Amino acid sequence: MSEHRLRPLLAPKSIAVVGASGREGSFGLSTLQNLNNPGFDGPVHPINPGYDEIDGLACFPSLRDVPGGVEHAVLSVANAGVEAALTEAAEAGVRAVTMFGSAYLEGDTGEPKLRDRLQAIAREADMLVCGANCMGFVNYESSTRATWMAIDKDDWDDPGNITLITHSGTCFLTLQFNDPRHRHNMCISAGQELTVTAADYIDYALEHESTRAIALFLETVRDPDAFRAVLDKAVERDVPVVAIKVGVTEKSAELAQSHSGALAGQDAAYEALFDHYGVLRVDNWDDLAATSRVLSDARKLSPGGLAGIMDSGGARGMLIDMADKMGVPLADIGPQTVKKLAGLLEYGLEPVNPTDVWGTGLDWENVFGGCMQALADDEDAAFTAIFSDLGFTDEVGWGLVGIAEGVAANTDKPVYLCQHWSRAMNSIGVQQSVDTPVVVIDGTQTFLTAVRLAMQRRDRIDDGPGDMPALPSQAVVDQWRARLGTGEPFDENEGLDLLDAFGMTTPGRAIASSRDEALTAAEAVGYPVVLKTAMAGIQHKSDVGGVVLNLANGEALAAAYGTMAAELGPRVLIAAMAGKGVELAAGIVIDSQFGPLVMVAAGGVLIEIMHDRRFLLPPAGRASARRAVDGLACRPLLDGVRGASASNVDAVVDAVTALASIAGTLGDLIAEFDVNPLIAGPDGCVAVDALVVPRV
Repeated sequence: MSEHRLRPLLAPKSIAVVGASGREGSFGLSTLQNLNNPGFDGPVHPINPGYDEIDGLACFPSLRDVPGGVEHAVLSVANAGVEAALTEAAEAGVRAVTMFGSAYLEGDTGEPKLRDRLQAIAREADMLVCGANCMGFVNYESSTRATWMAIDKDDWDDPGNITLITHSGTCFLTLQFNDPRHRHNMCISAGQELTVTAADYIDYALEHESTRAIALFLETVRDPDAFRAVLDKAVERDVPVVAIKVGVTEKSAELAQSHSGALAGQDAAYEALFDHYGVLRVDNWDDLAATSRVLSDARKLSPGGLAGIMDSGGARGMLIDMADKMGVPLADIGPQTVKKLAGLLEYGLEPVNPTDVWGTGLDWENVFGGCMQALADDEDAAFTAIFSDLGFTDEVGWGLVGIAEGVAANTDKPVYLCQHWSRAMNSIGVQQSVDTPVVVIDGTQTFLTAVRLAMQRRDRIDDGPGDMPALPSQAVVDQWRARLGTGEPFDENEGLDLLDAFGMTTPGRAIASSRDEALTAAEAVGYPVVLKTAMAGIQHKSDVGGVVLNLANGEALAAAYGTMAAELGPRVLIAAMAGKGVELAAGIVIDSQFGPLVMVAAGGVLIEIMHDRRFLLPPAGRASARRAVDGLACRPLLDGVRGASASNVDAVVDAVTALASIAGTLGDLIAEFDVNPLIAGPDGCVAVDALVVPRV
């Protein structure tokens, strides 16, 4: 296999610390000491003209003075010295750099700014840069510890299976060094990404067999096409990706921009992006750590639901309520399992799932172990778990982990131990679990979040070849591309014609420019009809009296036409009235980073009030469209409520995929595309109105 282009950055053969120092507490000394470890195979060179030796290593005045050169340089210098240090590294032929200093400089009022100057130097030298404004990285597999954070060497023992890539330095420190259960193969503080981005780091991680899960903390995505490509690669290699994306609120997005130096992008785009590639989104570090830990387990969830034993009836009730609220199904245990449980439990304890097994605590280890094994053996158990705390006594902590470990030896399913309280960490019991198949998670809500997302991933249905809608002929696509390319406005009829061409159902209709033409058109369409203005330049017709509904005969139509022609102009659209149904809305919006997105939403006035909408990234097939439709808060309306007939959900899905086809083939020529309302009824789904604005 050819060498990955990031190898000189993340697994260098030689490394230097520019700004190394013998002063205790300095970044230069702690970085040097981190790198000067027995696990790193290559030479480590301190660079500082003021020293002959630091930490037992010969010190050189500059990078150019190092015999044989340097592959990677860590720049542990103040912001004011970063540009000169990077220039020296480029001139010395250094292939990769880690830059702690930020790319901002007080008093830097000229152009180009420091960040742009640094980026130009690095790009001209074809130099890989981790940072600027980063905390470095730790590659556990190559024992490359390019960070200034002074950490006890015991924290760098056996590599794990989680890759952490973060735009937050605090996240880099917190998730990496606080808990021995969360072991990583590499942790990277990406910083301002001068030449190497999160997409590059993900690609590097995916080339390592040790990577079983990737955890991301994102402020932005600087190279959307590359990011999509590596997420696609993660799907192909079946490596789960869990992500926090900040910048959801306007204020957070503004601060993310100032911190990382890049636009945060619309959150809708990230919603669509993550759904498209199955990225599991979480909101906080607890969930990021727990979910990536669960997904990095070599044991994968079986079909079925949660099966667990408890040390408390009250805690059992809480678990049942929380699981129901959070969408975590409970295993429906079979009669044989019930019989096994009944034979083990004290009198008065119920053989149900979850199982309160404590009672008086007599012979508790055998009761816990036997009941847990019985649940693990049940066909509907996706996994089995103990819900208890390790901190009662050391004996209980050891005992619980030992019980879970014994069950793990007799099942291929995941075995978990969930501590009720997120603050209940017991160092002895937790440490005992580290080298076992037992995954220990602190806090019921955090645990349920992690297993819910793991179940979501297990049950996900992706678009297959049969899910993608048939496109119109290339000639038809070319025809519409040419039309949009003129930049001329569309009227509603032409917008509906475009929907027709891609397979979406629209009402029968005709354009008329006189009363007689309107009456003739209505006879052809069939009463009742709707009368709409078709005068150029009127986009929101209902706001100006440009829509009259449910005209039942020629007399009513003639009167309505006369009024509308006098007030707005003679050109009108006559269309068949759509049947009753649930009003939805759909459309295409253009994101500055990821391009065209497809939206499906609650329609009518609800679109403004409820903000009930879902977004898709094209290409999107029926499986993706169904996830979007099923994710709407108004989704139960499609099943019929209060005596209303159920709508044809398959037709709604087909309409969304048709719009996704338009977005995928014509989206680069579209500025705005609204379909509102989209009426879903028992017999199908009809696009009643279309607003198309070409990109100019």
